[in-house]
Parts: sequence; C-alpha cells; structure tokens
Amino acid sequence: MKRLVPLTGAPSGLSRFRTDATQEQTWQAFSDFERGAPKRELAEALSLRQRGLCCYCEIVLRPDETQIEHVVPRSNPKDGFALTLEPSNLLACCKGGTDRNFADDTRQPDPARYLPPVPENVSCGQAKDNQQGPPLSDPRNLPAVPSLFVVRQHGGIEPDPEACTAAGVSIDDANETIRILGLDAQRLRNQRTKIWAELAKFPTEASILVAAAEQNLRPQATGALMPWFTTRRSFFGPLSETLLARAPQNWIGA
Repeated sequence: MKRLVPLTGAPSGLSRFRTDATQEQTWQAFSDFERGAPKRELAEALSLRQRGLCCYCEIVLRPDETQIEHVVPRSNPKDGFALTLEPSNLLACCKGGTDRNFADDTRQPDPARYLPPVPENVSCGQAKDNQQGPPLSDPRNLPAVPSLFVVRQHGGIEPDPEACTAAGVSIDDANETIRILGLDAQRLRNQRTKIWAELAKFPTEASILVAAAEQNLRPQATGALMPWFTTRRSFFGPLSETLLARAPQNWIGA
C-alpha cells in the first residue's frame, strides 16, 4: 500500500446529481441516477487518479471488478452521511477476493482475484467492511517516502520498523492496518511471491538494476503504475527510495 492523493473535484455526473434538488442525497439514489452511468464515471475517475491500481492491495483495477470505497464508512454515525458523496472520501478498490467470476471453474479464472477458502483470503474494502480502522488504513495518510510497509521474498507484508520510527508511526497501528485490510492473505502473498521471483531474474549489475527500478516504479506511457507496486519497491530496496525521493513526487500519490 502506498500514498494516494484523493480526487478533489467531482466528475460531471456526480456534480449533476449533487445539484439536482429532486434527488435524495444518498448513495443508493446516486447509484441509480441516470441508470448508473455517473457512478461508473466516478469509478473510472478514481481508478485513473490511482494510476490503475487498487487503493489497498495494488492489483490492477478492472472495470468489471472495481468498487467505490468510502474511507470514512457510510455507517459512521458522526461523519458517514456528510461524506457519502464527497470525492475526497472516495477511493477505487478491487472486490477483495470475493468475486466468484474469477473462480477456477469459470471462463476467466484468476487466483489473484479469487482463491478458496474465500473467508481466509478476503482483503481490502471487503475485509475492512464498516470498520474505521487506524489512521494508516487510509492511504491518504501515508508518506510518499519512505514506504512504511515492506514485502518480503515469500510475499508476506509487514511494517518497516525504521521507516515507521522515522515517520513517528506506531508499529502496532501499522500491523493493525495490515490485519484489518487483510493485506497478508495467502491469495495476495502468492502474487507478490511471483513478482519477486520475476524481478530476481534481473542481472545484478548496478546500471541494469537502476534501469529496472525505473521501469518498474515509474508510470508507464499510459500513466498507469505497474501492479503490486510495494512489492517492486521492496525488491529494489534503498534504490527505490532514492529514485522515488527525486522531484517531482506528485505521481507517487496521484
């Protein structure tokens, strides 16, 4: 998980809905508004803002598997209703391993998106559900550099103690973030292990590693980032942080 800068302006469909006095300003009403076209437009805008990656696990977002996440849940008794249609409270995320359309016996099996036993492999917004979570569970609160989380060769994710200390962040909060979002689920570990193994095939010459880091961590021509960004970042270690610390940094979070 990496820092994200939230969407600031509302797409046109959401703007029309919010200014339509005939519409009850609820999420359900917005979902039904104009046959759902504004909601799909909003999901696409959020995905583009996040450079094509799920806000939590960093899998590539697919239009047929993207949902809109309320950072402050709609069920929150204090701020939930007020922030329901606020763009800065919205993120795009995957369905957290719950979409059976990607099961082994379907036309498009994808173990990165669905892996039995499902309850043990749920992640992201599906795992978080209506929980508020610690501050770090909101990617908008993460620093651009250094990464507070590190992925190991076996695909496991854990807090980086040195980075957390430098950022004044509680290790307990970082661990709770991983737990509440299900980021260490075996389904995700399997995919991160594969990425690490692929990266390990690069020759160890310094110049080649620098070029490889650039290729893996910089946005592609489309503006999208490579999936499993934190895994790639962890593989290249200090080289990643040197690269990512260079100006401009706006692409890291936007």
